[in-house]
Amino acid sequence: MIQENHSLTEKQIQHYETFGFLVRRQVFSPEEIERIDGEFESHLVGMKEEYEQKKDRPWPNWSNLIPETPYNANLLEDPRICVPTEQLLGEDTAPVYSNANSMNKSTGWHPDMIHRHIRGLKNLIYLQPTTGDHGSLRLIPGSHMNPMFDELIRVGLKITDDNGPQFLKDSGMRGEDIPAYIFRSQPGDVITFNQNTWHAAFNCFEDRRLCTFGFYSSPKTAQEEEELHALVKRAREHKKTLTMSSQSQYHHPWWLSNAEGSARRARWIEWLENWGFIEAMNN
Repeated sequence: MIQENHSLTEKQIQHYETFGFLVRRQVFSPEEIERIDGEFESHLVGMKEEYEQKKDRPWPNWSNLIPETPYNANLLEDPRICVPTEQLLGEDTAPVYSNANSMNKSTGWHPDMIHRHIRGLKNLIYLQPTTGDHGSLRLIPGSHMNPMFDELIRVGLKITDDNGPQFLKDSGMRGEDIPAYIFRSQPGDVITFNQNTWHAAFNCFEDRRLCTFGFYSSPKTAQEEEELHALVKRAREHKKTLTMSSQSQYHHPWWLSNAEGSARRARWIEWLENWGFIEAMNN
């Protein structure tokens, strides 16, 4: 169910909190997806050429917060993205990234965050249909919470070297054998998941297109502040996995100028500056 004001129902919130993810079907129309994919395609041409020349990134990817993709840059502020996110993380949450990815490989089981106090979530839109045999995102329900979160680390499901997860090597299982929810998606669907939720994608295909929108909660305790500082440090170190090397500034001055005077964006920019994300991701 999608309410007219794009807010989540209590049942949807409960589903997210219990299982660590929430699926909303056909949130964006075919016309909107065509426009998103059009900007994606036009920018991919240059990014793919750079990727083929340098091979210095896992796959072609870039920040959406650039003047070349204005429609996609505004998706962060689309109420279908930001309103549910604020319901789940609080009205003072802020986005740390808005990314476009042209994937070309499978990704093994992992959580996006290992921190257990600060909260983070990711909204994801695939621009092509996906199935279990064709690149679907998979999630382990409830894996954002203990004891399952810690147990998956303990058994060695997360990749730690080039040889794959220790658990899979010891058990003889494949990554896709792990029991999971398979997000069989059509363009226009949105999945929102806790960044502590373990997820993966197998049987992937060349140029699997997705846009991701990541948010963190504002810290309320000293422990949450400590974890957010660690995430700022990680953002600086992981910039290479978020953008191509030619994109030196993740938060483009055009986006930071906030020419339309969005109050929400102004608050986000102040938050990003105060916590050091802009300095970390633009240098």
